[in-house]
This record gives sequence, structure tokens and C-alpha cells, in this order.
Amino acid sequence: MFDAQTIIFLSILLISIIAFVKDWFPIEVTSLLVLAALIVTGLIDTDQAVSGFSNKAVITIGAMFILSHAFTKTGFISVFTVWLENNGRGRNWAVTILFLLSVSIFSAFINNTATVAILIPAAKELAKKLKISASKIMMPLSYAAIVGGTCTIIGTSTNLIVNELASDAGFSINVFELSKLGIILVVVTILYSLVAQKWLIPSRLPVSSLTKKYHMGTYLTEVVITEESPLLGKNIIETGIGQLYELTVLEILRRGNPISTNLRNIKLKQDDVLLVQCTVEKLQLFKNEQKVSLLTDIKMDDKEIANSENILKEAMVSPNSRLSGRSLMDSDFRRRYGLFVLAVRSYRETLKEKIAHIRLRPFDTLLIFGSRTRMAALHTDPNFIMLDELDLSLHKIRFWWLVVALIPAIVLVAALNITSIMTASLLGAILVMALGIVPAQEAYKAINWTVIFLIAAFIPIADAMHNIGLAQKIEHLIALSDSFIGDVGLLAVLFFFTMFMTSFLSNTATAIIMAPLAIESARILDLSPIPFIMTIMFSASLSFMTPNGYQTNTMVMTPGGYRYTDFLKVGIPLHIILGTISVLLIPVFWPLHP
Repeated sequence: MFDAQTIIFLSILLISIIAFVKDWFPIEVTSLLVLAALIVTGLIDTDQAVSGFSNKAVITIGAMFILSHAFTKTGFISVFTVWLENNGRGRNWAVTILFLLSVSIFSAFINNTATVAILIPAAKELAKKLKISASKIMMPLSYAAIVGGTCTIIGTSTNLIVNELASDAGFSINVFELSKLGIILVVVTILYSLVAQKWLIPSRLPVSSLTKKYHMGTYLTEVVITEESPLLGKNIIETGIGQLYELTVLEILRRGNPISTNLRNIKLKQDDVLLVQCTVEKLQLFKNEQKVSLLTDIKMDDKEIANSENILKEAMVSPNSRLSGRSLMDSDFRRRYGLFVLAVRSYRETLKEKIAHIRLRPFDTLLIFGSRTRMAALHTDPNFIMLDELDLSLHKIRFWWLVVALIPAIVLVAALNITSIMTASLLGAILVMALGIVPAQEAYKAINWTVIFLIAAFIPIADAMHNIGLAQKIEHLIALSDSFIGDVGLLAVLFFFTMFMTSFLSNTATAIIMAPLAIESARILDLSPIPFIMTIMFSASLSFMTPNGYQTNTMVMTPGGYRYTDFLKVGIPLHIILGTISVLLIPVFWPLHP
């Protein structure tokens, strides 16, 4: 049934899926390796190989990243969301509904990752106001953002790429075409979140301090330089204590005055007090060999290590961060920021050993110690998402009113078919750059290049499928399946299979693989391709049952204190509910027979 080319193609596809799931390489590297494999095996030619980089969807997505960044700079999202919360009139359910509704509204028009990043602190404040655990609101925050993105073509990169693949096949979809079903899914998800909040989502008790939250196996303690210590008169580099004892000096206290900058070059004096981070075993060795005294023999807590000037904060590595893929040592974190990372936590585990050598990934959270002044600078640094600050001010950046109005204007222009989504979004991105609202270098950082490379490298897969005639080779299988389960049954199989794939594979990659097959299935069965296109658009975006299936799920993992099984318990019922509703309503809103 399958010739050599088909077997090679399916092998490449299978290996790529395993590579994504196992996280063998960064996503963009895996994508480019797949592209290289398709070229080398002759499944695509060179023109097809580079076609993804000039694809309209790729350009549109890049422009929307810039516009989303400009919109988030205004602070409008936080201000509007908190205003809605305050109109809940004290009823917990009403406040929660308004909060989740605002999340869905913003996610329908701007990047949902940016929406969640901004609203994590607002969700924490809301949890305090409602006197519930933060875990009760973080997962609904992610879910509301996901379903909000299904309401418009520009809501997610998945919708944009499937729309472009549909356009290539000769089918056009309006900006608000998805809203018919998307709004229903938003309402159902919000109602489900209220039920899940009470019965399914676990209440993770708040941890009293950040040091306890990170289960720090290292001591944070103070040592005094005695008159007998061989460290006297030497600076930290000269002593070599960092390498000898795997010890980090966080601060020097001299005659009551804290010194937290240029520590490596400070000559140590008698009675200097060093705030150090070190394992228990190495600390005892350090004490005995270097003749220092311990001020305390207990692990220091937040209050002890944070004086009026120094504080502890949590920061998340942003999806566009330049730190991603690099270690703290490689990025020279301490020198660049003047701050110390005490612990690193991924959504899988807390990482404490040799922190400086851990390669950071997007959405890893860092426990950072340092001065208030230097810490404040992180709030405007695009490399980080701060998890504990709620900014309720409207940032009146230059032409802020234009930025707030720009995305609705772009949507309106595209909806009225005055111009294409790509043209409108590209002109909007150029405008905010030309007016200095988002400088060119900032615009470059605002684009999630992982997503861009993933899409551009995976688009030729559709060409490869066409070149080997994959749809024709499985035509008999498609027809046979349809005869057994019917047209709606085939939609259901496509929907739930795609939804399952997107829980473990990139949602965009899943959409690129499944959309051509869905369109060809409709052609083979002489049915309208539109309901099949809609099936892929919705199913590829709806990912609730794993923390790694969708970026927003990964983002709320640490702030919510969740375990992997929490997503399975809460997400699987939502998968079934929304999947069933979608399969039943898609043929109603978009009839199968043209």
C-alpha cells in the first residue's frame, strides 16, 4: 500500500513527534531538522523548503506579536480586568466569572501567553480577595485564555496558520466566523471552572515563605570572619571559597552596612558578616578550615535574609527570553543584573544542584535575591515575567490611546474585507514601530521566534504530503471509516485525535499536520471542507489535560502549585465536554453538505 517515499515521510513524522514529546532538542531545532530531512530525502524541493518563511500566516503572526506587546505595555489589561472584578459586588462567583470573561475577551484579540503573563499577579490578588488558594484560580485563568483564543481567526497562531492552509486550498474564513462556536465554548468553560473550582481543583495551601516553597536543600546562613581566619585581607575570588565549598556569598555586612555590589573584589576584614548559601556538609567544612563563626545554625527564612534593602522575588523566564537555552553562568547573570538566583524550578521539579550550570527553559521560575532597586528593573525586562507584583496603573506611553484602539481597528478592517488580516496587522506593526511606541530592537524581542521557526519549518510538510499523494493512498481508509461511523463520526475521530495530539505535541505543529488531511478527507467524501477546517482549528487549540500541551498551562503550573495529575483530573472532563459540544455543533453551524 505504501511505497518507499511514504514510509520515509511517515518515519520522519514519527521521529519528529517523539523528539517534541521527549524534548530532545529545542522546538525550533527539531523543526529545522525535520525540514532538513525532507530536503535531503527529496520529499520537497528547495523552493518548497523556504516557502514557509514567506507564508502570509508567518508574517501575520510576527506582526501580531509586536502589536500584542504594544498593547500590553499600556497596562490596559490589568486595569480593565480589576475594574471588572470590582463590579462583582462581593459575590465570589460573580467576581470569578467577570475575571475569566475578561481573560477570554483579551485572548480573542491578542497573544494569550501575554494575557496570562500579565494577569497571573491579578489572579493571585483575586485569590486573596476571595480567601481561596491561588491554585483555585490559576488553572481557570489558563483555560479561559485558551478558549478565548478560539473566538477569532487572530486569537491564536493555530487559527492563523490553518486559515492560511484553507486559503491555499481555495476557502476563505471571516475573522469572526469562529465566534459562533467559540463564544459557546467560553461560556461552558467558565461555568465548568466554577464547578471545578469547588469540586475538582485541589486547594494547595499557601507556603509561608519562598525558601520553604523551593524546598531549599542548601543553607542560607551568616558567618563571621574571625581574627584567625585565613580569609582576612583577601577578596572572594582570591579565597577560592566558591569552588572549594560550592558556596555563594550573597552579601557582606560591614559595621552594620550591607554591601551587595562588586562583592568579588571586596577585601574581607575582621568581623565582616557574610550571608552565604551552601550545603550543610560543605558549610561545616568551610567553618572548620577557614576558621569562621556561624551566627546561626538554622536555615534562614525570608525575613532573616531580606533586610530593608534586600528582598526575595520569584521571576519566570519569558517565552522570548534571551536566557532560554543558556545557563546563568553563560549569561553572566550575576554581573549583568547584580542579583543572585538561589533556586530554579521547572514545571517538572525543583532544581538545586549546581544552579549556575542549569540550562534555563521558557517558564522556568527563579528564586532571586538582591536589592529592591535592582529587582525593580526586572519588571520592565522582557526576559522575565514577575510573579508577585500587580500593576494597576495605566501606562500612558506615547500614543497609548492609539495602541488601545489599534487592534480593534485591525479586526474591524479585516472583518469588513477592506483589506486582509496580514496587510492590516503588518501596517499596524509598522505604525507602532514608526511612532516609537515599540522601538525596532524591542519589536525584535517581542516576537516569539520559536513559534515563527516552528511554523515556517513545518509548513513544507503539507507540500511533502501532497508530493507523495498521501491523501490518495489513504483514500480507501477514509471512505471505509466514513461508511462505518458516518460523516459526523469521522469529524469526531478527527476532533478527539487532534485534541489528544495537541496535548503532547505543539498545537501549531499538530494543526499543520492535520489540516491538509482534514481538507483532503472532505474532498474524497465530496463534503464541504469548512466543517473539517473548523474541526482542526478548535481541536488543535483545546489543550487542557497536560501542563506542557499549551504554553499558558505551563505558565500557571508553578504559581498554582500544581502537579501533573491535577491537569489530568481537571482537564480530561473538560476535553470530553467541549469535544462533544463541538462535534455536535460544527455540522449545525457549518453544514457538511455544500
